[in-house]
Amino acid sequence: MSELDDAMEQHMAYIVLSIGRPFSFKDFLCFEVDGKEYKPSHGTVRNKFDEFTEKEIIELDYKTNIAFYTLKGHKFGKKLMTPDHTVVHNDPIYRMLENLPLERQSIHDIHLRFNVPEIWKRLSINPAFHINKRSQDISIPSWSKNDTIVRIIIHRTDVVTVIIGCSLQPVSLDVNGIIRLFNLLVRIEEKLQTILDNSTPICFDKKCFSIPEYQSWIVTMWHFGRDASIEYAGEKFSITVNKLESILTRLYVKDFNGKYRIRIERQEYPRMTVEDAIQEKLGMNSNKQQYLENGSNRH
Repeated sequence: MSELDDAMEQHMAYIVLSIGRPFSFKDFLCFEVDGKEYKPSHGTVRNKFDEFTEKEIIELDYKTNIAFYTLKGHKFGKKLMTPDHTVVHNDPIYRMLENLPLERQSIHDIHLRFNVPEIWKRLSINPAFHINKRSQDISIPSWSKNDTIVRIIIHRTDVVTVIIGCSLQPVSLDVNGIIRLFNLLVRIEEKLQTILDNSTPICFDKKCFSIPEYQSWIVTMWHFGRDASIEYAGEKFSITVNKLESILTRLYVKDFNGKYRIRIERQEYPRMTVEDAIQEKLGMNSNKQQYLENGSNRH
């Protein structure tokens, strides 16, 4: 199996099992897995879908103007999905959403990356960590707390990827949400530094191998959107609106441990520091320092 095959399978599993919807070729024209971005051509994606179908990894879910697929054995059935704004506006689900009470804007499934010289070499000699035979990546054991899962991957190129899975507890873009995110990033930074220190021989100057402060980490991808503030008791659905060629807005029913709410989200690729990315979302300039100072408190 090629690297692209492996990445596509991971992304398929994420869409079907985590988001809870089928996928089409549009989901794979630009996607990211473990900190690496992939941009296969339409023809390549179509050929891969054919290969995965022949191997019975995926199956056709249904067709509209384009085909939607799912993992083998995870049929969704036909759902309302359309790239046409006119069709969406005339749909009863869209009319319902127009008056839907929404919570604050938030972010979740946050991917960050940064570089630490020689970190892969230091951790590769530590028997506590397993090296992936295919990719040579080192995965730090993930941990979770309060419906938030943290994954850390050390790439052979000394690039570190941090993935914060918080779909059930998205980070609201307000003071409390940003403080919560910054405090979590502080803990990740400190945990990584401890791991690196413990993997660096005594004969080396440990100051030469330090984790950069989280404020400088680059946000490579996150999901930005809003959840309904009330529960949803109707039939499950999933709508994809193609706003621009590479930007999709998704509307779907999210399961919050047995309680269902409508979620509106967009997958974005900020490619800037976490500070700048949040500042841009907040549209704040004069009050930026207040957020940063509050969020930088280490407990």
